[in-house]
Amino acid sequence: MDDSSITLSFASIWNGLRSPVLALAEELALRRASGEQPAVEIRVHAGGLEVLRHRGGAAEVLLSAAGRPQAALLDIIRQLARGLGSQAALSFAADQSVSQQIVLPQQPDAVLRAIVRNKVESLAPWPLAQCLHGMRASAIAGDPQHVRVDVAVVSRSLLEDLAATLRRAGVEVKAVSVQLPDGQPVAIDLGGDDVRREARAHAARLARTAAAVLALLTGLGLLWIYRTSSEATRLEAETASLMGSLKPGGTPAGETPQVSAANRLFQARQDRLSAVAVLNELSKLLPDNVHLLSLDLEGDQITIKGQGSGVPDLIQLLEASPEFEGVNFAAATELDQNSNADVFSLVATLAKAPPPGGVP
Repeated sequence: MDDSSITLSFASIWNGLRSPVLALAEELALRRASGEQPAVEIRVHAGGLEVLRHRGGAAEVLLSAAGRPQAALLDIIRQLARGLGSQAALSFAADQSVSQQIVLPQQPDAVLRAIVRNKVESLAPWPLAQCLHGMRASAIAGDPQHVRVDVAVVSRSLLEDLAATLRRAGVEVKAVSVQLPDGQPVAIDLGGDDVRREARAHAARLARTAAAVLALLTGLGLLWIYRTSSEATRLEAETASLMGSLKPGGTPAGETPQVSAANRLFQARQDRLSAVAVLNELSKLLPDNVHLLSLDLEGDQITIKGQGSGVPDLIQLLEASPEFEGVNFAAATELDQNSNADVFSLVATLAKAPPPGGVP
């Protein structure tokens, strides 16, 4: 280990934690938002409505009603009374919705959803404000660069009218889907995008915290190694001095060049902040929208590399801390196309550590 520098890399920690934590948090958040699939399903088609009860993977038709959706639903509520329960799922047949299959380049789920949102207005006969949509992506055999995306759109006004009628009867709509011609459903998002955004933001905070804890443990380990190595060097120098003083014509006992060098190194380490103190200060200063990729500490110079938004404000944040001086950009800020975040590199000088006991 080089005594003049300590390098702590955060990139592998963050990259290892980021994807699985984000995926898990998003899945849990969506489950909490949607709850369990209701046992009762109300299917809407051109001829009327059907009420089905799902048990153990099988569906039992409880009642059918003909006519326009609103009138048929009122008929069903009168006949079933409390048989609908307190929660229900609504599903729309293909003839009560608009659906289309498109092929898109392979992208993260959030990007695919953004692309689909931009296409909804051109697909549906209703104004964009009157549309609710969902999507289902599937792989294309032999083409790993593209995905097949089924898009389904339903009328918001029809859905809200049916939901309001059910709500007056004490039934809450917990899930909405469209049955495509191939028989497979596409779930309609009911605030799912907002849930996903909040889940990702919360998961990012958790991942950064976990990475900081692991990095702190790594820093403690490196500090222990350094102190052990420094102590061994000091003892070796003292032993050499004593052995030399015992030999005829040897150097008298005292501060040999080796001991002087060790003392200078020890004093230099005492005069600057420890790696753990630097990590602790950075964890308090950096905002949630910024995370570290690497930190290089050499002498009293520190180089910080990271990724996030609001990068120009970081210089003011670090300058305001009594622990850092002369903060400036070490290289030009670049845009990461994958994460749409700025990648930056800052350099600063560490302030001297306070003397033991706080007395100058």
